[in-house]
Amino acid sequence: MSSTTERSLPASSTPASPPGARQTWMDLLRGGAVQLVIAHHLRLVQEIWDGAAPHTMAILSEGTMPFRMPALLFASGLLLERSLRKPAARYLSGKARSLLWPWLLWSALMLPILGGENAREPLWWINGMYTWFLLALFLYHLIGLLARRIHPGWRALASVAGWTAMPLLGLAQDVAGLRPDKFLYYAAFFFAGAAAHRVLAVRTVPWALTLPSLVIAAGWAAYAVYLDADPDVPVLSQVVVLIGVLGAIGVAQHLPRIGIVRGIEWLGRNSIVPYLVHLPVIELLARHTDVPAGWPAYLAGFTIVIAICVLAIRLRPVTSFLYVFPRGRRGSGAGAAGSSSATVAAPVTEPVTASAGERRSPVG
Repeated sequence: MSSTTERSLPASSTPASPPGARQTWMDLLRGGAVQLVIAHHLRLVQEIWDGAAPHTMAILSEGTMPFRMPALLFASGLLLERSLRKPAARYLSGKARSLLWPWLLWSALMLPILGGENAREPLWWINGMYTWFLLALFLYHLIGLLARRIHPGWRALASVAGWTAMPLLGLAQDVAGLRPDKFLYYAAFFFAGAAAHRVLAVRTVPWALTLPSLVIAAGWAAYAVYLDADPDVPVLSQVVVLIGVLGAIGVAQHLPRIGIVRGIEWLGRNSIVPYLVHLPVIELLARHTDVPAGWPAYLAGFTIVIAICVLAIRLRPVTSFLYVFPRGRRGSGAGAAGSSSATVAAPVTEPVTASAGERRSPVG
């Protein structure tokens, strides 16, 4: 598997970044995906509380439906090999601190907003909130540790095979259940990212691959809009989405690092914060403000949510306990860094208020 992966990009491709430099395209990929998640959830909640959202945003939400969460999971998988260099105990404790802790904490923080009675429902914690993403990431990292001797490319292929085989085995999708189909579906993107990291770390995706990938992704997005659902085609769904993610990476690697690009990169470097903060803010705004439907309200809402997310990032040095379980005094100062590998990015079902038409799309 490794030799095939390492030859997947032409040798003439230019380096993605100088040796030792931060790969800012990863931040850009995460930052863009997180903003699409925020835009999607804002559209859904606005439709619930204030009436129809702008039609353009509905089209954007449906068209990007197949790609948002896979892009976040692919980006997380890119960091797997680096994480696995740590001793197993340190690796697991780090993932528990930066993934399991915020999963539990933010699932609990949503209870006063959406109803404390949900605490008695096991699926609320496993599959009913947007935090499902963090639990899935922890399990993918656990599999990565246990199967570290198996190339991640084979793990990605096994995920594709498992997801494809489920309907053939009579295991139907249950949107109100544990959704093992969703877990398998997204695993393919996480392990594909782990398989591709060495190539993408040293090679820029050439325009000759980027442009066709974007054309294919645009066609798949149009198909999703037509269906008003995430296309559910065995094997093809995951392959086409991976092609689309590759196209997005190519764009991210080629974009000039002008002001707005650097701003999205900064959001991506801290993506765990806006991912966790945005939905409570959206829900509270929708429930406690009375605004007319349409573009002015949508743009104002998006601006407010992003501004609060930016403020939350700024406050992260003193609120790191919201995103990473605090270390003892000996480990102080490492808390914020510990969450970088958890950067999202989004269940095996959609959150209660944000699940309208997405198939195995998590909350994303």
